[in-house]
Amino acid sequence: MGLRMASPWKHPESGFFYLRERVPVAIAEQAKGRRVVVPVDGQPIAVAVNGLVKLSLRTKDVTTAKERYREAAAALQEHWRLIKQETTTGPVQLTQRQTEAFAGEYLRDQTRQHQDDPGDPDEWDAGLSALEDMGQTGEGLERLHGEDADRMLQRRGLAVDAPSRKRLLEAMHRAYVIFAEGQERRGLGDFRPDPRAERFPEFPSAPGEKGSRRSELTEKMSADSAGVTLSDLFDLWAKEHQKGEGPDKTVRDFRQKVDSLRAYLGHENAAQVFQRQIIDWCDHLQDEEKLAAKTVGDKYLTAVRAMFRVGVEKARLTFDPTTGVKVRKPKRVKERRSGFTDDEAKAILKAALRDPSTLGGMSERNKLAIRWTPWIGAYTGARITELTQLRKVDFVTKDGVACIRITPEAGRVKTGQYREVPLHPHLVEMGILEFVAGRPEEHLFVSAGETLEETHRRCQSVSGKVSEWVRKVAGVTDERVQPTHGWRHRFKALAAKHDIPPEYADQIQGHSRGDAAAAYREPDAPTLFREIEKLPKIDLASDSGD
Repeated sequence: MGLRMASPWKHPESGFFYLRERVPVAIAEQAKGRRVVVPVDGQPIAVAVNGLVKLSLRTKDVTTAKERYREAAAALQEHWRLIKQETTTGPVQLTQRQTEAFAGEYLRDQTRQHQDDPGDPDEWDAGLSALEDMGQTGEGLERLHGEDADRMLQRRGLAVDAPSRKRLLEAMHRAYVIFAEGQERRGLGDFRPDPRAERFPEFPSAPGEKGSRRSELTEKMSADSAGVTLSDLFDLWAKEHQKGEGPDKTVRDFRQKVDSLRAYLGHENAAQVFQRQIIDWCDHLQDEEKLAAKTVGDKYLTAVRAMFRVGVEKARLTFDPTTGVKVRKPKRVKERRSGFTDDEAKAILKAALRDPSTLGGMSERNKLAIRWTPWIGAYTGARITELTQLRKVDFVTKDGVACIRITPEAGRVKTGQYREVPLHPHLVEMGILEFVAGRPEEHLFVSAGETLEETHRRCQSVSGKVSEWVRKVAGVTDERVQPTHGWRHRFKALAAKHDIPPEYADQIQGHSRGDAAAAYREPDAPTLFREIEKLPKIDLASDSGD
């Protein structure tokens, strides 16, 4: 199986011990670019293969190094065995039951690790939309779940064919969405077991099967990537981003973040960027430039990580220096519900009914947005930009039910999926259909831009005007509740209070259910109208809230 050093190798300058091993000649071609889960210091990591595997054992102590070496070398030999098996007997084709069993294992593993401290539900809500986007492509699925798929397959001694791997990644993604939705729910205080998790079968354990923990790529491997610059990588990422019709705004925003890293490093050589430097840069942004941890982690690190990952995927680099880097955020103290209180909701809705002339020199479209979007949001829980981008043609009748159609064609929808939401009878009673009928054949609250991106920016601008009005005019000044997103949280709470099943509430609000069967049971308009009718008419004169 090739020449392998019988003991750890000590670096002459750093003093750290390494595992070094050549790829067996017989499988050199098949092993190129393959990942292997190798445990070091109790934490498995993925190793990129390029002729010679060189892996830090993360210690200067010879006794500890020998222990880690034995475990890592054994895992590496198992990896070579699987590749050899694949080349001689061919890869395995997973059955559907095996695929779903792996997905269930993935869901249970994620839940077991993270359920006790689920974090901020608002962040999980936002993250679900990002998951929707990444789950649409093979590259996105590989980026999200590839290393974990390798870990599970290697643990069971399986080398699978390409169609099986594709199906596995898709099943793992559906399972991860269930986990993420569970985290959002647990973040709101609901720790009940998710019945959807019970549908996954168990994977029968093979005799002598060895377990391993979650993999994480953290070490630089030798690579023939000299001459690749940060600018090259950024251009490569931007090209891929634009292929997927990603917004130009993101390119401009990410460029500024990459420029920040370049200025900090003082060079452009992408192959000479290491994990330690990324960590130091993140610390610098917080300590010297006084940026919030959330800003550094969610914006700066996210931008740079996206660039390096595309570099690895496109074989410009063989390592990603951002892997394993985390920016720890202070735990958010939650002092109140995320949704509007009864008094706050009534204050906003009452203010929306005031004479538009009291809004001063604001444009007519802005005034109309202030008049109608709070009321529509109160009865649908829709995102504010989904409402500000509504067009006249988006008011439709389905099976005798008046609905609004929320669609990416009008501007942008966070999940990328259209949906039709019945109008509550009170909105019809208030004259919303007559208002729409009297408008021109175009967007109701903005003037359309030349591109969808431009239209979306205008929708965001109008949304900002509504938020400002909520604070300054409607008088909802509590910074702990978001001035327009509060309707989404309130709708979810009201749906539970009035016995609207979660799957219908999710359909109305545009939340993904996460399981493949959901696409086959999309409720029709009369069904959703039956559920929306459960919400009582908002009575502004009443002292008791709904």
